[in-house]
Amino acid sequence: MPYLSKHKGSALAVVVLGSVAALGSRFTIVFIKPLIDRLHLGRGDSPSVNPTSSSALDTFTDEVLEPWLATFGDWGLGPGVSQAICLVAVMVGMAVLFAAVQYVFIRMSRMLSVYMITDLRQDMASHVANLGMGYHSGRRLGDLVSRMTADATTALRVLNLMIEEMVQSPFSIIGSLLVAYAAEPTATIGTLVFLPILAWPVIKIGPRIRSRSRKSQDSLGDTTQLLTQMLSGIRVVKAFRMEEREAQEYRKANEEFVAQTRGMVRAQAVALAVTAFFANGGVGLVIGALVIFHLTVQPIFHDVGTMFAFFIAIGTLFTYVRRLTRAFTGIYASMGSLDRVFEVFDLEADMKINPNAQSLDKVTNQIEFNAINFTYPGSQDKAIDHLSLTVKRGERIALVGLSGAGKTTLLDLVARFYDVDSGSIKVDGIDLRDIKQDDWLNQLAVVQQQPFLFQASIRENILYGRPDASNEQLLQAIDDANLRDTIEQLPDGLETQVGDSGSRLSGGQAQRVTIARALLKNSEVLLLDEATSALDSQSEHKVQVALENLMAGRTSFVIAHRLGTIRSADRIIVMEAGRIVEEGSHDALVAAGGTYSHMWKLQLGLD
Repeated sequence: MPYLSKHKGSALAVVVLGSVAALGSRFTIVFIKPLIDRLHLGRGDSPSVNPTSSSALDTFTDEVLEPWLATFGDWGLGPGVSQAICLVAVMVGMAVLFAAVQYVFIRMSRMLSVYMITDLRQDMASHVANLGMGYHSGRRLGDLVSRMTADATTALRVLNLMIEEMVQSPFSIIGSLLVAYAAEPTATIGTLVFLPILAWPVIKIGPRIRSRSRKSQDSLGDTTQLLTQMLSGIRVVKAFRMEEREAQEYRKANEEFVAQTRGMVRAQAVALAVTAFFANGGVGLVIGALVIFHLTVQPIFHDVGTMFAFFIAIGTLFTYVRRLTRAFTGIYASMGSLDRVFEVFDLEADMKINPNAQSLDKVTNQIEFNAINFTYPGSQDKAIDHLSLTVKRGERIALVGLSGAGKTTLLDLVARFYDVDSGSIKVDGIDLRDIKQDDWLNQLAVVQQQPFLFQASIRENILYGRPDASNEQLLQAIDDANLRDTIEQLPDGLETQVGDSGSRLSGGQAQRVTIARALLKNSEVLLLDEATSALDSQSEHKVQVALENLMAGRTSFVIAHRLGTIRSADRIIVMEAGRIVEEGSHDALVAAGGTYSHMWKLQLGLD
């Protein structure tokens, strides 16, 4: 309903057009009676079956249609021929008119479905993007992609069914009932007894279809997850010659999908088969019962034309009831996908937003860590354990320690990808949780160990954090990132497409593009996570020069395993198990003979 309400005008037009097309197409049945009556003219016999009874359809025909038809004469073609031609012309004209209405209805209804699903997918993408790192660090990318593509596509199919069948079929059923009732009220009321029987299979089996649909879509998500994982790690797969193993795992996931889908299809087939049996058998039972009653108890039809109109109306009635039950079955089969889509919307951000948060223009004094603690969800051990630290504006802080010491976690807390469990991080005396999220992120620039570039041009990647920058500012960032020579050597220069995740550039080139992006953003606080650890010596030197330009005058947090790259840091923080165990300058820590000194000697090959 929230998505439908965005398109109220279109939705109302769809309902009106659908009802007009459905009711109008049923109204043509009214002309069947006078057309059949033309068969008896000229033979001197009477078409009457039961002259003592009449119906609303008889009255309409006698008082409205017959006087109108009498005005056409016989045109010299024989008794009733001219009237039959007029009736056929009117029926064809009405068919053309309502077919045109149906055309507009189908176009509008299907585009309404497309608009709604597009809105849904857009909101889904925005919601997922706004979820915290607590969700993204544990999510399965393939399954998420499956929910946003395959499941959303299934939702589109559901909307098409709902808008088309759920709008038109009820009006078609109502139109058929009205025509049938006008032809023979008693017989129509008797027919209504059979309609609930047609709905029984869907009501009974529908929940089972929905349950199995959910299992089927979960299995489809597993196949997408495996495929995404295989393609993203294709170098590792090929290096270890595991192509066949990955294909086998994918085959197993597909077999599970087929098995789960088989159960859903079986339930669907049962529901539709039972409905078809009751629909076809129901028509036979209704017509048979009416014929037997007419012959043995009391004539119920006034004439042959009325009888034809009634039976045609009842036939179309059962057809549209069957279509409606088929639509319900399809909707049940798709509810598993819809459940998976809206499960994503049920996910809540793992960080609370303070509605009274303050603005922050720039960092003017310091960043304080006051006895902070943090544990990742599902973990038993603290990633950060009662850590306290004060960093002055413009100070360069290096974080070192073994893997798992908490270095990256500390940077994530500074970026507020996560909130601390206890304690506080304050910027110029204001708790980070009380600062507007956008304002704080505007103060940050991040350079990661593995540079990530979007599949776009070098220009677009550098401008990503500041799209309104001037060309002079862009070129200055390129110079400071030691990237000018590289760009000049590329055939398309700044317009060179970097490929998927920057695959067309070397590691050093890609890293300098990310540094240029950070330089252009011109942020107060820098977070550098092992930005040179994966580079060769020549690339590392170029990147290190770019990093020195980047860090000049800015508050910087630097994680590094190559200790030689952080000798110039104002302070080096040595971490173990989420705690600070040593702190000081490079020379002081080496002289102290502690953990840092041991790490330094190991890298020099002296220990």
